[in-house]
Amino acid sequence: MRRVYVVGFIVLFSCNKKEKFDGPDNYQDDFESYAIIDSIIDGDNQKWSFFQNTQTGNEISIDTTFGHSGNTSVKSFATAAPEGDASKASINKQFMAFWEGEVVNVDFWVFLEGNESAEWMFLFDLEEKTPIGAGAGIRLALVDEKLTVEHKYPNPNIHQAEETAVKFPRDQWVNITFEALLSTKKKGYVKVWQDGVLIIDQDKWKTLPKDILYANQGSRRGYSQIEFGITANTKDSDLTMYVDDVSVMVIE
Repeated sequence: MRRVYVVGFIVLFSCNKKEKFDGPDNYQDDFESYAIIDSIIDGDNQKWSFFQNTQTGNEISIDTTFGHSGNTSVKSFATAAPEGDASKASINKQFMAFWEGEVVNVDFWVFLEGNESAEWMFLFDLEEKTPIGAGAGIRLALVDEKLTVEHKYPNPNIHQAEETAVKFPRDQWVNITFEALLSTKKKGYVKVWQDGVLIIDQDKWKTLPKDILYANQGSRRGYSQIEFGITANTKDSDLTMYVDDVSVMVIE
């Protein structure tokens, strides 16, 4: 009887947990149906949930004359980040559900203008909105002109292997594919492709945060938000970037 009771409790807890953290596990957008940035938000989270301009002069907009596969893309302009503050120009979709044990695949195209320093500019975040503290997660940044995986929870960054590292091109469309097996233990993996070339392949990796008092307390062992654009700008330069043909899905 005792064994049955424990199993029943675990099943009930798991079901209740998923009821509080439920949503789609896939989303695609080529942005061709929008003329202005306000139209990407429908108020019901069927499209995007919100966009951000965190500094005076920042702009997030729909560009109807420039795209990867069509005529339209999302244009982000962000001023250099002030000391101790973030400079964002991004679009966000909340209330999604990517669970531990699932493989999340993210594919999108970006065009980064100019040759100004983009050191530690972030362009994609996969994260969880935790009840206490900031939503922990994984994000992609440019470091030494190369894509790097950075964590918003205690875990080392994942850099490209020096002997095979590939620089991030400027003034051209670049395809980025990010894939992660989600795990709170060192049983996950992270892979990143740039224009079809596998540039990061890290296995035996902790891809989800565990509860840490006053930091990640309340972690649900999953992610619930995606963010594209200039999700945090470098402190060095004003930058302009375009995003197009976004696809996010669970593949296992």
